[in-house]
Amino acid sequence: MFRRPWRLRSAELRLLLIALIFFAAGYTLVTLAAGAGDPTSATTLQGIARILWPSVLPFLLFLAMSLGLSWRLPDADQMVLPLVALLTGLGLMLIARLEPDLLSIRCQQRDGTLAPCFAGIDDRQALWVLLGIVICAIVLFVPWDDLLRRYQRTSLMDWLDHHRYAWLTAGVALILATFLFGVDPNNSGVRAWFNFGFFLFQPSELLKIVLVIFLASYLNEHREVVAAGYRMGPLPLPPLPYLAPLIGMWGLAMGLIIAQRDLGAALLLFSVFLAMLYVATGRGWYVVAGLCAFGAGSYVLYNIVSVVKTRVSIWLDPWATAQGSGYQIVQAIYALASGGLLGAGLGQGLPTVIPAVHTDFVFTALAEEMGLAGSLAVLVAYLMLIFRGYHIATRIPGRFRGFEQLLAVGLTTIIATQTFIIIGGNLRVIPLTGITLPFISYGGSSVIMNFLIIGLLLRISASAPTPAAARP
Repeated sequence: MFRRPWRLRSAELRLLLIALIFFAAGYTLVTLAAGAGDPTSATTLQGIARILWPSVLPFLLFLAMSLGLSWRLPDADQMVLPLVALLTGLGLMLIARLEPDLLSIRCQQRDGTLAPCFAGIDDRQALWVLLGIVICAIVLFVPWDDLLRRYQRTSLMDWLDHHRYAWLTAGVALILATFLFGVDPNNSGVRAWFNFGFFLFQPSELLKIVLVIFLASYLNEHREVVAAGYRMGPLPLPPLPYLAPLIGMWGLAMGLIIAQRDLGAALLLFSVFLAMLYVATGRGWYVVAGLCAFGAGSYVLYNIVSVVKTRVSIWLDPWATAQGSGYQIVQAIYALASGGLLGAGLGQGLPTVIPAVHTDFVFTALAEEMGLAGSLAVLVAYLMLIFRGYHIATRIPGRFRGFEQLLAVGLTTIIATQTFIIIGGNLRVIPLTGITLPFISYGGSSVIMNFLIIGLLLRISASAPTPAAARP
């Protein structure tokens, strides 16, 4: 797995340096805009450095990781890390820009006093990014294959593959535990977080990775049987004895998330399930059947779950409740319209008029201040990252390393679907669901799990054959 000869990843380093310079300039603009009323923070090096450090420190770690990859995993994909650095830097810059305005929002504390709700979110986001980079580095640079071969006679990927039910049981147990020990920090009626004192953790973020590992392992083992199926007249049918355990386990995880009213995570997991089933079987009919089942399930949920009905109603006509439940969407529409082609400029818009702008509506804040041009640039960055993830999967010979191929597809689909859901919700393409924009939205659990996904993708890409070696 690891290769000792040093081979500098020059393309990756150049792209990382460009991203570092770009966001250093962006942070300086944010500092100048935020320090308009405080000259010391805009004209002194100490004032600029106070806001600039959250951008510089993670990027230095990105550069160190690139050098580490040159030593340990020189064949890993050279585009993934710069794209992640680009999106992460943009997220840190937006959170730094939003924090001064968010300080005006006050929440009632336990002792009855009022205090700023979002004080220090810039520093906390930088901390989550640092922890995410460390976790990514642990996945990449710890010699897991050597350790596991020594003590369990298996490689990392085989270890993940052979313990699928253990991972799924642990993930479902975490979700069940939220019903007993979970907290509701947002007063939304959903106890979907664990409070560890110094940070909150959302188990559904981990469950999506665990479920991808389970699906990749099960589908790889039964790929040929599931793909073959049988026919009833002209209608091809899946082999139910083999699909039933798969759908049952997936349905259990989905049911727990729906019971928590975390509908965004449920939609995400359903999309990942369909994508991996299609890749494993090549049967488009399974996807059509899944979409029909999704439509029927959505109709049922619309009639029995009030949250679903409310969100669909807001999506169809937010103006009817513009001063109530539709306020968030209406203000987002105004923000998108005011952004125009080039935007109002960093620090010049009013994004914090939108509730939860730093989480659910961070793309709207970006569109208001960076305009259509900036929004399209971010979309292109996401598309390139998604393309590289699927490209990693296509380089893997599926017949002998099908688990890794399906794992790469599932992990990439998590990022792709998550991006579509939140941006589509911001633009009113689909109803809004509570989910974060990868690497940009504020949120520790999401940031850390996304970096874990990147670590796994880079590790898989390092062992994939190069295009030249793949030719006969």
